[in-house]
Amino acid sequence: MSTVKISEKKKQIVEKLKNDLTSYPIIGLVKIDNINASVVQRMRKDLRKDAKIVMAKNSLMRIAVSDLKKKVPGIEKLLEYIVGSCAFLLSETNPYRLANFMDENKVPAPAKAGQYAPNNVVIRPMNTGIPPGPVIAELQSLGLKTRIEGGQIRISEEAVVTEEGERVNRTVALLLRRLNINPFQAGLSFVVALEDGEIIPGDALLLDYEQYRANIQWAYNSALNLAVNTGFITKQSLLMILSNAHQLAVNLSVNAGFLTNKSLPLILSKAVQGSLSVAAAISEKDPKALSDKVQAKLSEAPPVQQAEPEVVEEKEEEPEEEPEEDLGLGSLFG
Repeated sequence: MSTVKISEKKKQIVEKLKNDLTSYPIIGLVKIDNINASVVQRMRKDLRKDAKIVMAKNSLMRIAVSDLKKKVPGIEKLLEYIVGSCAFLLSETNPYRLANFMDENKVPAPAKAGQYAPNNVVIRPMNTGIPPGPVIAELQSLGLKTRIEGGQIRISEEAVVTEEGERVNRTVALLLRRLNINPFQAGLSFVVALEDGEIIPGDALLLDYEQYRANIQWAYNSALNLAVNTGFITKQSLLMILSNAHQLAVNLSVNAGFLTNKSLPLILSKAVQGSLSVAAAISEKDPKALSDKVQAKLSEAPPVQQAEPEVVEEKEEEPEEEPEEDLGLGSLFG
């Protein structure tokens, strides 16, 4: 059986690839379709502290990956993704962070004839700067509405000249270049990433960090609330549990008339509110029944209905006939 001979130069490339692949815990494959050398160099410069971009022929990349099956867990899973224009992106950095960095640092790119459009190609109303002539028929053939304005052709309405997924034809590509429109974005993007033997699809690596942060905050608040309400003590919940217990204790002492440094002012305040309430009721029926001093006190006091809300009191017996007035000491469980 004949064997494929590999030149010494290709062997050296494969060995270098294998050395690189075993030197990093994160092995990614990135697309480099429709990306010129300047974009790749810029991304290499931007990522030099966090990642290394390694390019080689697909056949040599596959050989290097196949040779490492026993050394790097799960690396053989990359074989099916080494198609088209791609490169290795090797890193010790979180792949989610890298994916979002690359997505945020793409640059405008021109449309090339024959390429598949990753998004709709839209031409908006504009002065083309092109004098009238045969080009008008060309523009109209693309579905563009035009008019002459100031001796130049003006596109008067927005139009989609190539839909997402369609091939860009030569006429559209030339027109976009002439109008200095770069409808696409160029940059690196993950096809997949291999971490701890598991494949992560590229689209799963892109996160909305603001939403992610909001979800984490919501989860934290919900967990803290649960811990406080169940009395589960943690570093974060302890102070709130103690504060809640303190408020319940003060509330109980006020309702029971048990005097402490904390409850005494509140019990007195409650008594004053009660006396003013009784005085107000007497004043409504017979204002002369009250002394001038009490009448003056009533006039100075705020309306009784604005007294502090009712104190929550746990009861096993039937509720009392008259509801108690609140001292504004509602607990966390209230």
